Amino acid sequence: MTMRSLWPREHGAYAQLGGPLLASLFAAAPTVPALALAAAACLAFLANEPLLVVLGHRGPRIRAALGPAARRRLAITAGGAVVAAAVGLALGPPLVLAMAAIAAVPVCAMIALAWTKSMHSVYGELVAAVALPGAAAPVAVAVGASWPAAAVMWLAWSLGYAAAVIAVHEILRRQRRRVPGALLVVVASVLAWSTSLVPALGAALPLVGVSAAVCVRLPSARRVRAIGVALACASAASVVLALLIVRRSS
Repeated sequence: MTMRSLWPREHGAYAQLGGPLLASLFAAAPTVPALALAAAACLAFLANEPLLVVLGHRGPRIRAALGPAARRRLAITAGGAVVAAAVGLALGPPLVLAMAAIAAVPVCAMIALAWTKSMHSVYGELVAAVALPGAAAPVAVAVGASWPAAAVMWLAWSLGYAAAVIAVHEILRRQRRRVPGALLVVVASVLAWSTSLVPALGAALPLVGVSAAVCVRLPSARRVRAIGVALACASAASVVLALLIVRRSS
């Protein structure tokens, strides 16, 4: 076992958290509260794997081998997250606290699912697709975005990443079902139409579009790594698109 085993294993979660955070931070000049809140979200994310090891959710052998290191890393990351969050909430405008409280709701649901070892079910991953991008909402408010703008962008990220979750699970099911593909095609069409009314929703188009194409084509499960690369590229495109949309509207 190496210390790298204490890094989060869910690779898609890095994009779900990091992409929206980057887009929110650089939508305007980053502020101290925004940077502190972003740091708190990242540290809390890094605390997840050590916590699972300490609780024994990764198995007794891993707990025995990495338990002391996991406890040290958990103390550092969780403690740092609490301090950074306190700084961000104390220095930010009042609406930051309200947005953070709303974003905490799906996070609590995600923690409950992790506790019951249900995070890798489709429902658990859909909750994560809402909870992880939600960390960017208070950051967006901290850099000067209005709460409706932050909420709409959160919705866009959630739709995009939820579509990606559905696409990956459809591949792993190895069953050709038309409903998910047709549903995502409809969602992509509605999003494309709605961007004329709410431009921020356009940030979800790359992720939803690629996910819809995957569900319609439904390649072999052996191609899941290539699909992961395609979804990562779509996530990066969504970040760029979100920055362009926010800066154009400001």
